Amino acid sequence: MKNSKPKYSFFIVLNLIVIFLFSLSAISKEIDIGLITGDQEIRFGSNQNATLINLHTNKEISKINKHETYTVHNTNGFVSITHNLTKATLGAFTGPVQLIPESKNGLVFCNKSWYRGTLILLTNKDKKNITVVNKLDLEDYLLSVVPSEIPNNWNRETLKAQSIAARSYALGYLGRRRNKGYDLESSVEDQVYLGVSSEKRSTSQAVKETSGIILVDENNKPLIALYHSSGGGYTDSIENLWNEKPSAHIKPRPDYDDNSPHFKWFRSYELKEANMLLSTLNIGDITDIVPLSRSISQRVTWIEIKGVNGNAKIRGEEFRKFLKLPSSKFNLKIENNYLKFAGRGFGHGLGLSQWGAKALAEEGFTYEQILAHYYPGARLVKWTNK
Repeated sequence: MKNSKPKYSFFIVLNLIVIFLFSLSAISKEIDIGLITGDQEIRFGSNQNATLINLHTNKEISKINKHETYTVHNTNGFVSITHNLTKATLGAFTGPVQLIPESKNGLVFCNKSWYRGTLILLTNKDKKNITVVNKLDLEDYLLSVVPSEIPNNWNRETLKAQSIAARSYALGYLGRRRNKGYDLESSVEDQVYLGVSSEKRSTSQAVKETSGIILVDENNKPLIALYHSSGGGYTDSIENLWNEKPSAHIKPRPDYDDNSPHFKWFRSYELKEANMLLSTLNIGDITDIVPLSRSISQRVTWIEIKGVNGNAKIRGEEFRKFLKLPSSKFNLKIENNYLKFAGRGFGHGLGLSQWGAKALAEEGFTYEQILAHYYPGARLVKWTNK
């Protein structure tokens, strides 16, 4: 059954979020994004004259000319840099090494992609590969993230809500990958970041119109504002689906995503294919699969996979990833040597639903009201780092 149209404007009026200035002195306005984490050879440069700095010694290595290409290798644990055409070497350095354009509006490139900010080149512990990090202003980062995560032709209020969620997520998870040399991944493991090629006028305007605005939790810390494509009629609690502490602001909420192409979905696998996808469980060929528990939104929270060599109990979200299912909100059956699924929604189902936010915006709700619905009790603040 499809959801009815939104009927909770009274709730939203009672839960409007107040925007006020708030100091988060420990948070930098710059962010480090991991672009490449395991390549043996990387080409880089800038559209401006630029400087290479050895961050280990904080000394200048060399000036490089605009539009010239350099190649970096990991040479026994050292950052080794050569000119791509002349093959002249600049040396091998302990590193990391940073490429800084001569002005703030300069761009840098890594292989075939262009980025704002600077590049940081560092060696991996394997002494073979190179990691490339893009250090840039948080707001510049969002210019690429927002259109990479949501269609740029959607309603302005939806784009604003997405901008604030993405900004809050970035600050809430800042440093989570620091053991790898950066803050966040550039993939769906965190937020999709593709560089300047993905920037769009509409989403850039939404980012600028909400500049600095974030969601904070009850402890005045940036909220890890999770979001997903489509909730399948209802979102969920973080503690239900992941091995995480409960959050007062990531709770089950009615969703209005019935126009999503993933509101209802179906998948079918031959059992031999399912056996292969679940082979790391080491239980042999599948004999049965039984959902053990469900959340209030009917997502599978725990599931048992029975095999000829044993059984395995895993979280529903883990099972979803094994089989690359759109969501963990599904029913299943084994029939005629096929594993068949019928489900709803796309993504983990936590926090803001993008298709639900779109429906609310089209009904006239503002970005503040949309965020109040999907992150109950969270507050909007205009943050500074002064």
